[in-house]
Amino acid sequence: MRFRLAYVEAAQQLISEGVVAESRAGFRANVDRILALGTIYYNRFLVQKAGAAGKRGGAVINIGTQSSPPKSAANIYTWYSQYQNGGQNALFDRYHTSGNRDRRYSDAERELAQSVINQRLDQERCSIASIVSSVRAVFNVHNENASRSNPPGPFLNTPRYDYINATIKAMAPLDHAIRTRGLKVAYRDMHALGVGVQAERALARVEIDDYTFDLMVLLNAVGVWDWLRPEERAMLGLDGTPRRVTMSAAIDVHTRCIVGMKISAGDTRALLRDTVEMIFLDKAPISDAVGAHERWNMHGRPEMIVMDRGPNYLTEETYALLADLGITNLGAPAKMPWLRPFIERLFRTIHSGFAQRFSGRTFSNVVQRGENDPAARASLDLDEFLQWLVRWIVDFYHNKKHPGLLNRTPAEAWAQSQVVSQLQGVSREEMRRVFGIRRHRTLGPGGITMMNIRYQTDELARIFLAPPLQPKVLEVAWWPHDIGTISVKVAPDRWMNVTASDPEWVGKSFDDLMMVRFNLAGERDRSERVMARAVSELDVAAYRNKALRGLLPIIVNDATYDRYEADFLRFMSTAERSFDASEPLGLLEDIVELPSADDIAASSSSPLMLSAPNARSASAASAENDEDLME
Repeated sequence: MRFRLAYVEAAQQLISEGVVAESRAGFRANVDRILALGTIYYNRFLVQKAGAAGKRGGAVINIGTQSSPPKSAANIYTWYSQYQNGGQNALFDRYHTSGNRDRRYSDAERELAQSVINQRLDQERCSIASIVSSVRAVFNVHNENASRSNPPGPFLNTPRYDYINATIKAMAPLDHAIRTRGLKVAYRDMHALGVGVQAERALARVEIDDYTFDLMVLLNAVGVWDWLRPEERAMLGLDGTPRRVTMSAAIDVHTRCIVGMKISAGDTRALLRDTVEMIFLDKAPISDAVGAHERWNMHGRPEMIVMDRGPNYLTEETYALLADLGITNLGAPAKMPWLRPFIERLFRTIHSGFAQRFSGRTFSNVVQRGENDPAARASLDLDEFLQWLVRWIVDFYHNKKHPGLLNRTPAEAWAQSQVVSQLQGVSREEMRRVFGIRRHRTLGPGGITMMNIRYQTDELARIFLAPPLQPKVLEVAWWPHDIGTISVKVAPDRWMNVTASDPEWVGKSFDDLMMVRFNLAGERDRSERVMARAVSELDVAAYRNKALRGLLPIIVNDATYDRYEADFLRFMSTAERSFDASEPLGLLEDIVELPSADDIAASSSSPLMLSAPNARSASAASAENDEDLME
C-alpha cells in the first residue's frame, strides 16, 4: 500500500502543479515524471522506516529490498482512481483472500452442501467419506433435474472432499458436540467450570462410587478363602472362572486419600454399607499383611458423603445408616460427573496406572478388543489382585505428588490435616449399634448366647434375677468386627455392653470364628495342598488372609445370621452331649468270640446266639475267618 501511495502522491503533486492532466492520457504522456517522483517519495519512506534520522553521519543504512517500478502508466492511473474513491484502504492488495476455498462455490452451492452436512452430522458419528458421498449424490440429483427442466435450471459445481471436510471442521465446537454426542453429553463434557468442589479439612466431604475393572480376574477359591464353604464361596462369586470384579471406593476430597474400598465379584448391593463402615476402621492391618512400605491408617468420621442416585444408593437402609451416624447425605444426579469429580478421576487413574499393567484386559468395546480373548489371557487370581491393589494404593497413589494439592502427596496432605484439626472418632459401641446385626435373645442363667459364644457380666446376671421371674427377651446388637462384646438393650433408652465369658474371644472378629470352624471335624478341606500349607504357613497365612478378607463383603449379615448360628451349634460341646455319648471302644473290643463245641451242642435246638455285645451275624464272621484281622 505504501508503494502504491508513493506514486499516487507523485501524480497528485504533478497534477497540482499543472504538469500532468488528470486523465489516463495525461498519465500516459508524463509517465516518466510520475515514475521518477514516485520513486523518490518511496525511497524517503524506506529511509524513514529504517530510522536513518537517529543515526550518526556516515552510518550505513539498509533500506531493504526495493520493489520494481510500476509496469505502466495505466497501473498508476488505476491506483489514483481507487485512492480518490476509497482512500488508502483501497490501495491494499487482495492477498488476504488467497487460499479461501469458499470463493470457489456460489452461495447456492454452499447452502446446499451445508444442508446435507447438517442432516448427516448426528450422534451416529458417520465418517467424512460417508458425508461426502451424500453431498455428491444430492448435487448429482439437482443437476440432473435442472438439465431436464424447461428452461434448464442452473448447474451447480459439486464440492470436493477438502471443502466438505473444512466445512465440518469450521463448525463451532459446541454445535459439533451437540450434533455428534447429544445435548446432555455435550453439556457434561464442555460446560465451563469455576473453582470446583472445595473441602477445607479432611473427611469434610467424601465421594463414593462403584467401578468395574476393565480386567479379567481368576476367581479361584484359594488362599484367603480356604476356610469358606462352597455355598459361601458362591455367595462371593468365587467359582474359579475369570470375571470382572467391581470396586466400591471412597475418596477424601481434601487430601485425595482413599479411605474405603471393597471388592465384589457377585452382588454389589451391600458394597455401600461395607464401604462406609470401612471409612471408620483403621486399615493398617491390611497394608501390613501385604508387606506395604507405608501404613493405610486413614480413617475417621466423615461429615458429608456424596453418592450418585443409582439403585444401590437410593434405599431406606442407606438413609437410616447415614442418619444414625450423623453424616450428611448428598445424592448427586446421574450423568453429571463434575459433581463427583474426584472419585471419577480416581477411577481413571486406577484404570491407566494399575489395571493396564496386567494381562486379561476386556477393553471398552469390541472394536478395541479385536481378537483379544481376555478370559483366556487372565493370569491374576483374586488373592494376588487384592495384594497388588493395596500395594498400589498405599505405596504409589498415596505417595505421588498431586497437582491439586500444590504438588503435595495425599499422605502428606493427610498428615498435615491432622495437625490442624483432630478427626472425630467413633466408639466401638456406636459402630456395634449402627453396623451390628440386631437380634432378640432370651436371657438365661448363663447370660446370652450368640454364635455359640456365651456373653455374661455381673450386671446382666442381676437383671436376670430381678423380678418378675419370667423369661426376659432382650434386643442384642452383634458386630462381626468385634465378637468379643455385644450391646444389649436393657431399657428403652439404655444399652449395656456385655463381654464374652471366654476371654479367648475378646478383641476377635467373625473371621477368627470362621477359622475355628474351618478346623472342626467335618468342615476341613482334606486336600494335601491345603494341609501342607496349614502346617508350614499357618500363622503367617492366617494373619494375611484374614486381613485381605477385610476387602471383601461380609458374608454374615442380617439375612444369613440365623443360618450361621444354627450351623455353629452343630459343633457345640456341652455336658449333656457328653453324657449321652456312648463309651468309646478300644481297638480290639469289638472282636466276636465264637462259641465252643459244648455251647453249640447245648443250644442245638435254638438259634445261634453270640456272646459279644456288638456281635455280628455268623455269616459275616465266617466270611472273615480266613482273612487277616488287622487288615
